[in-house]
Amino acid sequence: MPSPEHAASLERLLSRAAEECESKRGLWFGRGLPQALRSAIDLHGEGAKHALTEIAFIEVSAVSPQGRAVSDTVPPGLGCPVVGLSQCTVEQLGSLVRQRGDTGVQITRLICPFAVFDFSPEGVRVREVRHGLTAADLQAKLSTTLWSGPDLKELGTH
Repeated sequence: MPSPEHAASLERLLSRAAEECESKRGLWFGRGLPQALRSAIDLHGEGAKHALTEIAFIEVSAVSPQGRAVSDTVPPGLGCPVVGLSQCTVEQLGSLVRQRGDTGVQITRLICPFAVFDFSPEGVRVREVRHGLTAADLQAKLSTTLWSGPDLKELGTH
């Protein structure tokens, strides 16, 4: 049985990932965490519709600052945004976001229990951070520059 902290962490991750599905009709889910997301969405009666895929979810084990993610699932030829999911902790952030990585699945966003990151050719931008953490706390764990701005929000409040 997972610890209460682990269960709360997973709930934060899945709740935030479900927000990405709002107003989307076509959803694609890889193995692992994305299947838990699919179950959570189906449970609330908002399951994926048979439509052109608008967003895909994969579980990632590593990602480069440019958004190239290591995953055991590769979306099949999708021309839509791919969102990575990871249950890593703040302490594991440095091993999740690695300097090297020119291959893998291109993701546009990464959702963790403590933050939401966007990836672009310019690098990594933190969009949301869990209450009690700051962008500076996250930057201290990374060997790459983390960008943030005045639009930084508390996790799950967008």
